[in-house]
Amino acid sequence: MRYLLFFIIFIQFSCASKKEVSLQQTVSGNWFILYPKDELTNSKQEKIYATIQDSLTALKCLKLISFSEQGIFNQLDSIKIKGKWGTKDEMYVRVTNGGRGFDDFRTTFDGFDDGILKLTEIVNSGGEKLKFVWHLMQIDKGDPAKLFDPESNKWRIKPTKPESDEEIKNRLVQMLDFYSIYFKLIADNSSYFIPGRIILPFKFYQHGIGMKFFDEQSVFASLFYSKEQAKKAHLFLDMTIGDVKFNTKDLNSYTEEYSLMMKKIGEELVK
Repeated sequence: MRYLLFFIIFIQFSCASKKEVSLQQTVSGNWFILYPKDELTNSKQEKIYATIQDSLTALKCLKLISFSEQGIFNQLDSIKIKGKWGTKDEMYVRVTNGGRGFDDFRTTFDGFDDGILKLTEIVNSGGEKLKFVWHLMQIDKGDPAKLFDPESNKWRIKPTKPESDEEIKNRLVQMLDFYSIYFKLIADNSSYFIPGRIILPFKFYQHGIGMKFFDEQSVFASLFYSKEQAKKAHLFLDMTIGDVKFNTKDLNSYTEEYSLMMKKIGEELVK
Protein backbone atom coordinates (compact mmCIF):
# COMPACT_ATOMS: atom_id res chain seq x y z
CA MET A 1 0.00 0.00 0.00
CA ARG A 2 2.83 2.35 0.86
CA TYR A 3 4.44 1.79 -2.56
CA LEU A 4 1.11 2.32 -4.32
CA LEU A 5 0.66 5.65 -2.54
CA PHE A 6 4.19 6.69 -3.50
CA PHE A 7 3.53 5.77 -7.15
CA ILE A 8 0.31 7.83 -7.25
CA ILE A 9 2.07 10.86 -5.74
CA PHE A 10 4.92 10.49 -8.25
CA ILE A 11 2.53 10.41 -11.20
CA GLN A 12 0.64 13.46 -9.94
CA PHE A 13 3.88 15.37 -9.48
CA SER A 14 5.10 14.44 -12.95
CA CYS A 15 1.87 15.60 -14.57
CA ALA A 16 1.90 18.86 -12.65
CA SER A 17 5.51 19.59 -13.60
CA LYS A 18 4.89 19.07 -17.32
CA LYS A 19 2.81 22.10 -18.11
CA GLU A 20 1.62 22.17 -21.68
CA VAL A 21 3.07 25.11 -23.61
CA SER A 22 0.50 27.03 -25.62
CA LEU A 23 1.03 28.14 -29.20
CA GLN A 24 1.00 31.76 -27.98
CA GLN A 25 3.90 30.97 -25.64
CA THR A 26 5.80 29.08 -28.35
CA VAL A 27 5.61 31.91 -30.86
CA SER A 28 6.28 34.73 -28.38
CA GLY A 29 9.88 35.93 -28.67
CA ASN A 30 12.47 37.15 -31.16
CA TRP A 31 13.07 35.49 -34.52
CA PHE A 32 15.30 35.56 -37.59
CA ILE A 33 13.46 34.58 -40.77
CA LEU A 34 15.65 32.09 -42.65
CA TYR A 35 13.75 31.00 -45.77
CA PRO A 36 10.47 29.60 -47.13
CA LYS A 37 10.43 25.94 -48.19
CA ASP A 38 8.07 25.68 -51.13
CA GLU A 39 5.71 22.75 -51.48
CA LEU A 40 4.53 23.13 -55.06
CA THR A 41 2.27 20.53 -56.65
CA ASN A 42 2.47 21.12 -60.42
CA SER A 43 4.41 22.80 -63.21
CA LYS A 44 2.03 25.77 -63.32
CA GLN A 45 2.78 26.53 -59.67
CA GLU A 46 6.51 26.25 -60.37
CA LYS A 47 6.23 28.80 -63.19
CA ILE A 48 4.23 31.19 -61.02
CA TYR A 49 6.72 30.80 -58.18
CA ALA A 50 9.60 31.64 -60.54
CA THR A 51 7.98 35.03 -61.20
CA ILE A 52 7.29 35.91 -57.55
CA GLN A 53 10.25 34.29 -55.78
CA ASP A 54 12.40 37.43 -55.65
CA SER A 55 9.60 39.62 -54.34
CA LEU A 56 8.61 36.99 -51.77
CA THR A 57 12.20 36.73 -50.55
CA ALA A 58 12.60 40.52 -50.40
CA LEU A 59 9.43 40.85 -48.31
CA LYS A 60 10.38 38.55 -45.45
CA CYS A 61 13.67 36.68 -45.69
CA LEU A 62 16.53 37.56 -43.30
CA LYS A 63 14.32 39.94 -41.35
CA LEU A 64 14.49 40.26 -37.57
CA ILE A 65 11.01 40.21 -36.03
CA SER A 66 9.44 40.09 -32.59
CA PHE A 67 6.19 38.60 -31.28
CA SER A 68 5.60 40.11 -27.84
CA GLU A 69 3.65 38.28 -25.15
CA GLN A 70 1.25 41.25 -25.17
CA GLY A 71 0.30 40.60 -28.82
CA ILE A 72 2.46 43.29 -30.43
CA PHE A 73 4.36 42.45 -33.63
CA ASN A 74 7.42 44.39 -34.73
CA GLN A 75 10.05 44.35 -37.47
CA LEU A 76 13.35 45.79 -36.29
CA ASP A 77 13.80 47.71 -39.54
CA SER A 78 10.44 49.39 -38.93
CA ILE A 79 10.41 49.98 -35.19
CA LYS A 80 7.78 52.73 -35.45
CA ILE A 81 5.24 50.29 -36.88
CA LYS A 82 3.52 48.26 -34.18
CA GLY A 83 1.41 45.49 -35.61
CA LYS A 84 -0.79 42.98 -33.85
CA TRP A 85 -0.53 39.21 -33.73
CA GLY A 86 -2.41 36.35 -32.18
CA THR A 87 -3.24 32.66 -32.35
CA LYS A 88 -6.43 30.68 -32.77
CA ASP A 89 -7.35 27.09 -31.93
CA GLU A 90 -3.72 26.27 -31.11
CA MET A 91 -3.17 26.07 -34.87
CA TYR A 92 -3.29 29.46 -36.56
CA VAL A 93 -0.89 32.41 -36.25
CA ARG A 94 -1.87 35.74 -37.78
CA VAL A 95 -0.15 39.14 -38.02
CA THR A 96 -2.01 42.31 -39.02
CA ASN A 97 -0.74 45.83 -39.72
CA GLY A 98 2.83 44.71 -39.14
CA GLY A 99 4.43 46.66 -41.99
CA ARG A 100 5.76 45.57 -45.36
CA GLY A 101 5.35 41.82 -45.78
CA PHE A 102 3.26 41.50 -42.62
CA ASP A 103 0.19 43.65 -43.18
CA ASP A 104 -1.88 40.46 -43.29
CA PHE A 105 0.29 37.41 -42.62
CA ARG A 106 -1.90 34.33 -42.13
CA THR A 107 -0.20 31.06 -41.29
CA THR A 108 -0.70 27.62 -39.82
CA PHE A 109 1.64 26.29 -37.14
CA ASP A 110 3.74 23.47 -38.62
CA GLY A 111 6.08 22.68 -35.73
CA PHE A 112 8.84 23.91 -33.46
CA ASP A 113 12.02 21.87 -33.15
CA ASP A 114 15.67 22.64 -32.32
CA GLY A 115 14.92 26.36 -32.14
CA ILE A 116 13.27 26.47 -35.58
CA LEU A 117 9.64 27.58 -35.84
CA LYS A 118 7.74 26.50 -38.96
CA LEU A 119 4.75 28.50 -40.16
CA THR A 120 2.86 27.51 -43.31
CA GLU A 121 1.50 30.28 -45.54
CA ILE A 122 -0.79 29.85 -48.54
CA VAL A 123 -0.18 32.49 -51.23
CA ASN A 124 -2.84 33.01 -53.89
CA SER A 125 -1.20 33.87 -57.21
CA GLY A 126 -2.10 33.26 -60.84
CA GLY A 127 -5.19 31.29 -59.89
CA GLU A 128 -3.14 28.86 -57.82
CA LYS A 129 -2.67 28.34 -54.09
CA LEU A 130 1.07 28.15 -53.43
CA LYS A 131 2.20 26.59 -50.16
CA PHE A 132 5.28 27.86 -48.33
CA VAL A 133 6.67 26.72 -45.00
CA TRP A 134 8.55 29.61 -43.43
CA HIS A 135 11.51 28.67 -41.23
CA LEU A 136 12.19 31.09 -38.37
CA MET A 137 15.17 30.73 -36.04
CA GLN A 138 14.68 31.64 -32.40
CA ILE A 139 17.04 34.35 -31.14
CA ASP A 140 17.28 34.15 -27.37
CA LYS A 141 20.96 34.08 -26.43
CA GLY A 142 24.48 35.12 -27.42
CA ASP A 143 25.45 38.12 -29.54
CA PRO A 144 22.41 37.78 -31.87
CA ALA A 145 20.12 38.49 -28.90
CA LYS A 146 21.79 41.90 -28.60
CA LEU A 147 20.20 42.84 -31.93
CA PHE A 148 16.84 43.10 -30.15
CA ASP A 149 18.16 45.13 -27.22
CA PRO A 150 16.68 48.68 -27.20
CA GLU A 151 20.19 50.03 -26.51
CA SER A 152 21.43 48.38 -29.71
CA ASN A 153 18.71 50.14 -31.71
CA LYS A 154 18.91 53.68 -30.35
CA TRP A 155 20.53 54.72 -33.62
CA ARG A 156 17.18 54.13 -35.36
CA ILE A 157 15.60 56.99 -33.39
CA LYS A 158 16.06 60.33 -35.15
CA PRO A 159 17.61 62.99 -32.89
CA THR A 160 15.49 65.96 -31.88
CA LYS A 161 18.39 68.42 -32.01
CA PRO A 162 21.68 68.79 -33.92
CA GLU A 163 24.41 66.39 -32.87
CA SER A 164 28.10 67.09 -32.39
CA ASP A 165 30.67 65.33 -34.56
CA GLU A 166 31.33 62.93 -31.69
CA GLU A 167 27.63 62.14 -31.35
CA ILE A 168 27.31 61.53 -35.09
CA LYS A 169 30.29 59.17 -34.97
CA ASN A 170 28.81 57.35 -31.98
CA ARG A 171 25.56 56.89 -33.89
CA LEU A 172 27.54 55.43 -36.80
CA VAL A 173 29.45 53.11 -34.46
CA GLN A 174 26.15 51.81 -33.06
CA MET A 175 24.98 51.07 -36.60
CA LEU A 176 28.24 49.35 -37.50
CA ASP A 177 28.19 47.24 -34.33
CA PHE A 178 24.61 46.19 -35.10
CA TYR A 179 25.40 45.13 -38.66
CA SER A 180 28.61 43.39 -37.60
CA ILE A 181 26.50 41.06 -35.44
CA TYR A 182 23.82 40.81 -38.13
CA PHE A 183 26.32 39.72 -40.80
CA LYS A 184 27.83 37.13 -38.44
CA LEU A 185 24.32 35.79 -37.85
CA ILE A 186 23.87 35.46 -41.60
CA ALA A 187 27.31 33.87 -42.03
CA ASP A 188 26.41 31.19 -39.48
CA ASN A 189 22.90 30.45 -40.74
CA SER A 190 22.37 31.47 -44.36
CA SER A 191 24.00 31.00 -47.76
CA TYR A 192 23.00 34.48 -49.00
CA PHE A 193 22.25 38.00 -47.84
CA ILE A 194 20.01 40.81 -49.06
CA PRO A 195 21.86 44.13 -49.57
CA GLY A 196 18.59 46.04 -49.23
CA ARG A 197 18.41 44.96 -45.57
CA ILE A 198 21.49 47.11 -44.83
CA ILE A 199 20.70 50.75 -44.08
CA LEU A 200 24.35 51.85 -44.17
CA PRO A 201 25.30 53.45 -47.56
CA PHE A 202 27.65 50.64 -48.60
CA LYS A 203 28.26 48.72 -51.80
CA PHE A 204 29.29 45.10 -51.32
CA TYR A 205 31.95 43.43 -53.44
CA GLN A 206 33.94 40.23 -53.30
CA HIS A 207 36.32 40.70 -50.36
CA GLY A 208 35.50 44.38 -50.01
CA ILE A 209 32.99 47.18 -49.53
CA GLY A 210 32.66 50.68 -50.96
CA MET A 211 30.48 53.75 -50.56
CA LYS A 212 27.30 54.61 -52.39
CA PHE A 213 26.73 58.21 -53.43
CA PHE A 214 24.94 60.26 -50.79
CA ASP A 215 21.15 60.08 -51.18
CA GLU A 216 19.23 62.58 -49.08
CA GLN A 217 16.05 60.52 -49.61
CA SER A 218 17.58 57.32 -48.23
CA VAL A 219 16.65 55.67 -44.94
CA PHE A 220 20.24 56.30 -43.82
CA ALA A 221 19.87 60.06 -44.29
CA SER A 222 16.54 60.06 -42.43
CA LEU A 223 18.27 58.83 -39.27
CA PHE A 224 20.07 62.14 -38.73
CA TYR A 225 18.80 65.51 -37.58
CA SER A 226 19.24 67.20 -40.96
CA LYS A 227 20.45 66.64 -44.49
CA GLU A 228 23.69 68.43 -43.60
CA GLN A 229 24.34 66.15 -40.64
CA ALA A 230 23.56 63.10 -42.74
CA LYS A 231 26.09 64.29 -45.34
CA LYS A 232 28.67 64.69 -42.58
CA ALA A 233 27.99 61.13 -41.38
CA HIS A 234 28.40 59.88 -44.95
CA LEU A 235 31.72 61.73 -45.20
CA PHE A 236 32.95 60.24 -41.92
CA LEU A 237 32.27 56.76 -43.26
CA ASP A 238 33.88 57.51 -46.62
CA MET A 239 37.05 58.85 -45.02
CA THR A 240 37.27 55.99 -42.53
CA ILE A 241 36.88 53.18 -45.07
CA GLY A 242 39.94 54.51 -46.89
CA ASP A 243 42.02 54.24 -43.71
CA VAL A 244 41.05 50.70 -42.69
CA LYS A 245 43.06 47.65 -43.73
CA PHE A 246 41.15 44.38 -43.76
CA ASN A 247 42.68 40.93 -43.34
CA THR A 248 40.02 38.42 -44.38
CA LYS A 249 42.13 35.51 -45.66
CA ASP A 250 41.12 33.14 -42.83
CA LEU A 251 37.38 33.79 -43.09
CA ASN A 252 34.94 31.39 -44.71
CA SER A 253 32.37 33.63 -46.45
CA TYR A 254 31.74 37.11 -47.76
CA THR A 255 29.22 37.75 -45.01
CA GLU A 256 31.76 36.82 -42.35
CA GLU A 257 34.17 39.25 -44.04
CA TYR A 258 31.55 42.00 -44.00
CA SER A 259 31.00 41.37 -40.29
CA LEU A 260 34.70 41.95 -39.62
CA MET A 261 34.72 45.04 -41.85
CA MET A 262 31.84 46.64 -39.96
CA LYS A 263 33.64 46.05 -36.68
CA LYS A 264 36.95 47.45 -37.97
CA ILE A 265 35.35 50.59 -39.43
CA GLY A 266 33.60 51.22 -36.13
CA GLU A 267 36.86 50.85 -34.21
CA GLU A 268 38.63 53.25 -36.59
CA LEU A 269 35.85 55.85 -36.28
CA VAL A 270 36.39 56.33 -32.55
CA LYS A 271 40.20 56.57 -32.65
